[in-house]
Formats: sequence, structure tokens, C-alpha cells
Amino acid sequence: MPLGLLVAGLFVGLQALEKDARSRGLARIDATRYRLHSGSKWLSHAWTEQLERILVETRDLPADDPGVIADFAERVEALPFVAEVGEPEVQWPDGLTLPIRLHEPVACVRIGARDFLPVAIDGTILGGYAFSPHEAYGGWLPTLGPHGLLESEQGNVGPGDRVEVPALRAALQVADSMWRHLDVEDLRLLGRIVIDATRPDAPVFDREAGAVTPKTLPGGVVLELDQGRRGVFGRSPVPVQEGELPAGLKWDHVGSALTAWGEGEEWALLDARFDVGVLLTRDEVLDFERRWKGAGADVDR
Repeated sequence: MPLGLLVAGLFVGLQALEKDARSRGLARIDATRYRLHSGSKWLSHAWTEQLERILVETRDLPADDPGVIADFAERVEALPFVAEVGEPEVQWPDGLTLPIRLHEPVACVRIGARDFLPVAIDGTILGGYAFSPHEAYGGWLPTLGPHGLLESEQGNVGPGDRVEVPALRAALQVADSMWRHLDVEDLRLLGRIVIDATRPDAPVFDREAGAVTPKTLPGGVVLELDQGRRGVFGRSPVPVQEGELPAGLKWDHVGSALTAWGEGEEWALLDARFDVGVLLTRDEVLDFERRWKGAGADVDR
């Protein structure tokens, strides 16, 4: 295992307290006596409960039986929130160190009517059911939307399954980029959002009274914010599209819009696709829709 993995991972120390615990001359590792050393930025209580269940079911391990220890490591690696398990190291005669790399959630999906589950960047659905989007890294995990799309496309899903719907995978990339470009204060102002990447394009918003000719641009990713506000994000940052504004500049527009909202400037729509972000009030959005409909266009904002 690379050194970086060992340093950044979760270490499960299984250390027996009784030094003379031997059965038929073999040292035994008491799996019910353990310590967790975690360097992870996010660790769900539900995850530690699942890990503890395996330890209790295992109870003890023969220190000199590599096959049994390897089977134990495989059970840990099968947990949905575990990305990778390193080589077990026996601390003779009755201890074991197991390096683990955990998934880090970047978004969540809603399952059924009210349950939410975190999702890693590779699309793996992790354990840890909640009745609302999970708090993480100073904000909330964005929800991949629209609600119901995952189950309508993939059927019943749960921890350990992987999100495969292209629109949700695109939304996942947008969510991942958010954590790299918004600071904690931006995340607080942003609140809970839904990222919808199902639209192939989005209207071009133009304040000119005479601009009634329907015009759209590829990339209709929308950030659904609270109080009915929306942000038009454009295309997903992965893969990189020629001519697309870098994700960092788009999130700069989002941050500026959030600051403006906090200072009392009410807006209903942000267009973050251009060098200069565009903020529209609710009346301006309604006027825009009227002009588009007058030109015979079907506007889906």
C-alpha cells in the first residue's frame, strides 16, 4: 500500500489485554477490544456501528493463521463505506493493525419518500440513512436530483450500489467541484441544494426588451436553492468542454450571488455561465418568460 494511504487511512487496532490468552499454544487476537484511529474528514456513527458489528461477530482471531485474518480483512473491505483495505499486520502475539481507506461523500441521494444516503465521487452509495441531507465539511451534502430519477432508472438501491444514471453522474461532478471552490461561509449561505443535470441546454437570459428570439446554450445543469431560487451552472466540469467557463469561476459567481443575497439583494435566478454572472429578480424572470412565450418558445426554467 502507498505510504500516503497508510497515513491518511483509518487504523483499526485490535489489541488483546490478556497477554497469556493462548488456545492450544496459539495466540488469539480479541476483536472485541479495539481502538479506532481516524484521520477521515467525515465519519458517520452508522459506519462505526457496522464495523463494530463485524468485530463482535468475529470475537477472536488466531494470530498465526493468515487465511482467517485475510477473510476478516475481506469482510471489512466489503462494507460500502470502505474504499480499500491494506495489508493486515499482526502485532505478535495478540494484536492486529488493519489500514483502511474510507470513501469521502461529496453528495447524497434521496431514497424513497424521505431517506437520504451519502454518495462518494465514484458513485458508490454509502451507508448512513438520514431524514435530511447530511451535514458535512461546514455545509450540507448537495442532493443529486431530480428526486425519484435514481430509483426510476435503477430500481431499488441502497448502500453498496453505485449510481449509474448519466445525469446523476454529471450532477455528482458538479457537487465534487463545489467543495474545492466554496469556503465555509459560502457553504453556510448556500444551505441545502439540489443539483439537476437532466436538461441538455438552458436559455440565454438577456435583459434587452427586444430580445425575444429564443436562444439556448448547451449545458442545462441547474442548482435548485431554497426560497425558489435557481442557479444556471452550464455543463458539468467533467469532462472538460471547449469554451465552457471553468468551474472555479462559476462557483465564484455563486459565492458573489450568495453574498449579495446576504446583504439584502433579492434575486431569483443566477446565470453563472459567463465571465460576468447575471442576477435576475423574480419579476425579470417572469418578464423574460413572457417575452419567450410571445416568440413561440416553450420555456422550462
